[in-house]
Amino acid sequence: MFLKTILFSFFLTVFSGVLMAQDFNEKDAQGKRHGAWHKFYEGTKQLRYEGVFEHGKEVGVFKFYSEKSGQQPTATKTYTEGSDEVDVVYFRESGKKISQGQMKDRNRIGSWEYYHEDGKSLMVEEKYINGKLQGERIVYFQNGQIAQRQSFSEGKEEGGDKHYNENGVLLKSYTYESGLLDGWAKLYSSDGTLEREGNYKDNKKHGTWRYYKDGKLDKEIKFPQNKIGIQH
Repeated sequence: MFLKTILFSFFLTVFSGVLMAQDFNEKDAQGKRHGAWHKFYEGTKQLRYEGVFEHGKEVGVFKFYSEKSGQQPTATKTYTEGSDEVDVVYFRESGKKISQGQMKDRNRIGSWEYYHEDGKSLMVEEKYINGKLQGERIVYFQNGQIAQRQSFSEGKEEGGDKHYNENGVLLKSYTYESGLLDGWAKLYSSDGTLEREGNYKDNKKHGTWRYYKDGKLDKEIKFPQNKIGIQH
């Protein structure tokens, strides 16, 4: 009786395993993935992704794992029927959120948000068109104060770029054109006192730069200088 019980348990376990295996990674009559899928890293038992296909199309939430992440997803992608835009969230191995936004054809689109290590405090806000930064990018300190505002066009810096300290005091103000420093720049001390100002052209100082001490003009330097001249 005991032996029969052991054999019955063994066959039940094997049969259940076969049934469970059949619930995953199936294909329809056209050879397209259909139903629940589990993909593992080659030669390991570590899950690479899991999700559901509907005749070759992803539906619902897919979870992705790193080779060392164990049971904690490092990313999720949510697919909506009738849309080619995918909602994406990235996570640290601790499970805390890194960033979130949308993708289309593997390119970032629309608004993206990035978070500090606590996974809650907003760190960066960006906007994308076809995978390229577009519009204003804002960086935040963990206390919520703005650290930087910078404008982009088709993935390149274009227009103003302002940096602040945690008290909201302006520290640096630059101007960009086609990804290069080009235009007027001002740099301030931590209390907001002007320290130096001048013009950039093609990423280099150009023309007369003014340097201040205690808010008063101290000296002027003409750029470009000779080969041993300072360009910082």
